[in-house]
Amino acid sequence: MSLIKVKELKKHYTINNHKGDFLFTLKAIDDVSFELKEDSVVGVVGESGCGKSTLGKTILLLEQATGGSVEMGGVDIFSLNKKALRKARKDMQMIFQDPYSSLNKRKRIYDALSLPLRIHHPELSEKEEQQMVDNILKEVGLDPVFKYRYPHQFSGGQRQRLSIARALIINPKFIVADECVSALDVSIQAQILNLIKDLKKIHGFSCMFISHDLRVIEFISDIIMVMYMGKIVEIATTEKLEKKKFHPYTQLLFNSHPSLDLKDRNKERPPLGEPPNYKDLPNGCAFYGRCPHAMSICKEIKPELQEVENGHHVACWLYENQ
Repeated sequence: MSLIKVKELKKHYTINNHKGDFLFTLKAIDDVSFELKEDSVVGVVGESGCGKSTLGKTILLLEQATGGSVEMGGVDIFSLNKKALRKARKDMQMIFQDPYSSLNKRKRIYDALSLPLRIHHPELSEKEEQQMVDNILKEVGLDPVFKYRYPHQFSGGQRQRLSIARALIINPKFIVADECVSALDVSIQAQILNLIKDLKKIHGFSCMFISHDLRVIEFISDIIMVMYMGKIVEIATTEKLEKKKFHPYTQLLFNSHPSLDLKDRNKERPPLGEPPNYKDLPNGCAFYGRCPHAMSICKEIKPELQEVENGHHVACWLYENQ
């Protein structure tokens, strides 16, 4: 059963010069559609600037969408009034990238963790509130005695555990994790990823995990969604994508990533090159200028996502007749 349904989602920005004159429209998210099933993780991967973070923030209404809809449990959250949206927000939370700035340095940890409870569960007694704070700290691997400390008294890995605790304390159904391990050392990254996997088993939430690190995405995700210049170019289960990558951009992206295999360590890897400027995109496929298989139709007409194998979708004219 689908928990999240994103339909033709758009997020456009108007770019002006220093005088305020219109220059062009930046289509950060351009007609993105997908579904996320309950108790699953979709990994969103792509180069910096492809729209990954904007997608997550727009779904959670941290950015105002230009068009399209997002349904959660069959309800279009974009159509909710303020009161209904406030109630719905307890079911959708975010883990931010930077553990140093996502926590208020002037607030004790107890204040940061108890605030969501006071907003969404005002019926709790003080004793119940304290118990829930203690329980979530234990779940993320921290001693409850730390709850009266301030953020600067914790390491980066501990702060990210606290950010995860803050997101989970009200038991949401859906979480967006936006590059939540990119600011951490590799050894700490592994601990946080394993923690998220363990917590998912306990709480049963669904997750959109955003990262530029392919190894992280492959480890954490059930489904992988590849984005390029604001659009989905390929989406499949992790197992299917590991076996075969259809889109030329997906192939280039994965082939350019350093391998952990010693046999492949010295293998020459194709350069990714520079992505195009948003204001100079062709009418058709945004990857046209970098694609080794580009055809004339690619420049003029945008390819739509289509199923090329069971459960494997790609937006590329190479597979139009398959």
